[in-house]
Amino acid sequence: MPTQILIADDNALVRNALRHVLESTADWHVIEAENGEEAIARAKESKPDLIILDLAMPQMDGMRTARALIRAMPEVPILMHTLYWSPRIQVEATKIGVRKVVAKSESSVLIAAVRELLPAQDSAPQPTHAPQPPPAPAQNAAGPIFPSVIVVVEASGGKSDKSVSDPPADGDPKNQRAS
Repeated sequence: MPTQILIADDNALVRNALRHVLESTADWHVIEAENGEEAIARAKESKPDLIILDLAMPQMDGMRTARALIRAMPEVPILMHTLYWSPRIQVEATKIGVRKVVAKSESSVLIAAVRELLPAQDSAPQPTHAPQPPPAPAQNAAGPIFPSVIVVVEASGGKSDKSVSDPPADGDPKNQRAS
């Protein structure tokens, strides 16, 4: 039976990207929830091996959701994957029992964090040859593709791709044409 990972994030694009990355990495089955209340219900139904929570969700935020899940299923590790990472968030999440906090801007470490938190799969057959590392996530200058979408839009100031990438004719950024 594949390892089950529950993802709770109100952003469908993030859930879809995480599902794709996780399910293409190993024999992991992803269950999705779009808010904290749904995450609690799905966790009780499916008994996942790991839960990944967003911090900022409607109806019930990640901290409240984590508290409820830890009371209901203390053996299931929880990883918080948040856009709002800070040392204070890290400390607060750890105090309530969240095992790991990963900033969405550092999504490249997410797979390693998931592997670290998943219980050992003693019953899984051992490979007869050296395992190949998973393919690296698609990258651009800002890091992994899915968290950088917001960065690219904000950095462009609403300009088209062409006007953002075209260097000024004389090399002086002050003289770059506006679209």
